[in-house]
Amino acid sequence: MPEYLDDAQKQETRELWEGIFSEDSRSFVDYYYSEKMKDNRVLAIREDGVIQAMLHQNPYLLAVGKWRWRVDYLVGVATRPQKRHQGYMRRLLTAMMAEMRTEKMPFCFLMPASEAIYLPFGFTFIFRQPKWKLRSPDSFSGGLARKQVLKRGEDGRDYNSPGRSGYLGELARWMNQWLAARYQVYAVRDESYLKRLLLELESEQGTFDVLMDRHGIAGMQAFWGIEEVEQRLLYAGEQYAEEEKDSGEPAIMARIITPEVFVKAIHLRGEVREDERVIRLYLEDPLIPENHGLWIWHLNHEMSWMERADVCITEGIDDCGKPGEKQSVEKCAWDLRVEIAEFTAWLFGYSVPAAVGEWDRVVEPLKGVFLDEVV
Repeated sequence: MPEYLDDAQKQETRELWEGIFSEDSRSFVDYYYSEKMKDNRVLAIREDGVIQAMLHQNPYLLAVGKWRWRVDYLVGVATRPQKRHQGYMRRLLTAMMAEMRTEKMPFCFLMPASEAIYLPFGFTFIFRQPKWKLRSPDSFSGGLARKQVLKRGEDGRDYNSPGRSGYLGELARWMNQWLAARYQVYAVRDESYLKRLLLELESEQGTFDVLMDRHGIAGMQAFWGIEEVEQRLLYAGEQYAEEEKDSGEPAIMARIITPEVFVKAIHLRGEVREDERVIRLYLEDPLIPENHGLWIWHLNHEMSWMERADVCITEGIDDCGKPGEKQSVEKCAWDLRVEIAEFTAWLFGYSVPAAVGEWDRVVEPLKGVFLDEVV
């Protein structure tokens, strides 16, 4: 049976990680197993004393509209080659989702090596990864300057340099402001987030630069890579940065786990005149029984909430009995019927499934997802 590993047992998974993810450098794996293992959970299947399959649940504090939720990012999803196609991953994912449901986690997300692995489990893409570049090299002759917080090849332990105590907190506040102005879903930055990011960059001989202009912080840019250097991030105002053409490949998949929690971030569109609308929603989720079936979904202009409809009270709808008569859910009509993956893609603002139809003119999905974390 799948089991959550204790801190000592989590270290036993390193051999499997290095065998499956051989592209990761030794220094990056050192970083991961010394830093990320401090607060994550590892679900694994052990047979004959050997870990045969695993998945790692790395927690992030995410901004989702006006809400702040602790959500798991799934990484390190792996099965030994000789054990593949025997249902190990299904056992892990279904056990994980059942545990998340008891915790009322609103959703989880991952960066898939292959989307086909996760589609049968209700995951769907919610985010396309944009690629940014500085508008021109002469931006720096026009008043933009760099201050290096982490330098390639150096120890990099003094993360509050340059300048003063609390510098990372100042950078985190700038990043949150930049993100909040553009997106509704993103990982909240703080000093701990920045310290961990700098350690991650350092593991791949990275650099992290603060871009400055005459007004103060104007952006941030980071590169990493031992064998091949690539840009890890670029956050800057539109006057300094632009999105590269043909960027925006699908990057992050997600799955709603607890819909009655998630919909708190959803509300009516501004153009809807009514103060409240009610949708009888039939949600198809064969993997999480608590989600499957009929819900009564209430929406106003601030938020929404859902309640299970074990029975429904009809209102003269065809094939649903007499007006005012209680019927079983199976006999009751609904306004909207969607699969959990369709529901997820729609409410994250990624796509509008055909099944949603005219309800997209009533319900305001989230606007803008930005999840560029690696692990």
